[in-house]
Amino acid sequence: MRHWRGRRGYTLVELVVVMLIFAVVMTLISSSFANIVRSTGQLGKKTETEIGGLIGLELMRRDLELAGFGLPYTLPAGLNYAEAPEDLQLVPGHPGAKASNFNDRPALAAPPAYRVGSGVGFNGSDYLVVKGTALGANTVCRSWCYLNYSAVTPPSRVEPELKIGTKARAIVLRTGAGASGQPVRDLVTSGGDFTFFLNRADANFAPRQRTDSHVVYAVANDDGGGDLAFPFNRSDYYINRKSDISALCNPGTGTLYKTTIDHQGGHTKYPILDCAADMQVVFYMDTNRDGKADYHPDPEDGVLTAEYLREELKEIRVYILAQQGREEPGYRYPVADPERAIVVGDPDLPDYVGHVWSAQAMSDTFGAQWRSYRWKLYTIVVQPKNL
Repeated sequence: MRHWRGRRGYTLVELVVVMLIFAVVMTLISSSFANIVRSTGQLGKKTETEIGGLIGLELMRRDLELAGFGLPYTLPAGLNYAEAPEDLQLVPGHPGAKASNFNDRPALAAPPAYRVGSGVGFNGSDYLVVKGTALGANTVCRSWCYLNYSAVTPPSRVEPELKIGTKARAIVLRTGAGASGQPVRDLVTSGGDFTFFLNRADANFAPRQRTDSHVVYAVANDDGGGDLAFPFNRSDYYINRKSDISALCNPGTGTLYKTTIDHQGGHTKYPILDCAADMQVVFYMDTNRDGKADYHPDPEDGVLTAEYLREELKEIRVYILAQQGREEPGYRYPVADPERAIVVGDPDLPDYVGHVWSAQAMSDTFGAQWRSYRWKLYTIVVQPKNL
């Protein structure tokens, strides 16, 4: 029989030490993996928010550029119409943001391309209304053609063309220059009605003289809807808190919506951006006509008329404050000045133009942990071309 000498197994102490080291290593690996997963989730949610936000805000930018397209400069005396019904409240609890507050008639002589309710909405945000024939949901709304004395001439060979005989509802504007040399865009009516059906001949909309120029702007498809309720399309932008908002959004935030007002008395909502906290609209006016913006209207100035916007508006900017990603307990949003923690607007302009959030106001609205969120200020800049 052979005896094994000089060899022995591991002692209990050695086994315990090895197991302890192994446990520590596995704990570190697990912790590192959890951090990686958490960071990946944060990055994924942030990227998702960015992509969704960019798509929605691009839609908003396009509407801002199209605002004013097809709008008349003057309306016939006595003509009245209602855009939003009196009972439509898109931001409950904020009467200043009532949709009908931004109807034109009978107070205004012509429809402005932009209407803004300053600080009347959710969290003191602005309520923005844009108007124009091209703001409809279908492609026909971006079509137009000439209605000449002798024939109808399409503007181009590019589709979609607006063609007489199709089932669409439109308006007709008499264009040209007045006695003073200023451009004229009068709304043409037939017996007090401004709806021009392309598949129905109505001589009252045709030019009276060979030198007259009438332009037809499509507003909506026929769809059996009858006459147009108002001579353009309208989209309202605002923030509201919905019941089914993402659980990742701060409880003090809401959703940025676009709502289209249709010609049958209804409306359609489109969510544009989740976790939106504030929206401010700033006008850049050129009062001395030197080509440079030199004035920013005070919200207390009242309604900006269509003529005023047409003559002096150089640029419009929309600032939107929104949350990026989810709450990060280990993150602290940087604050240089507690009295001006976040400025929704241009910090170089007077405070009344935008919305200045102090650290205390942020805490009161978004909770004591508001600095655990990443806040981003989106800016949309548009130089109007269709006024």
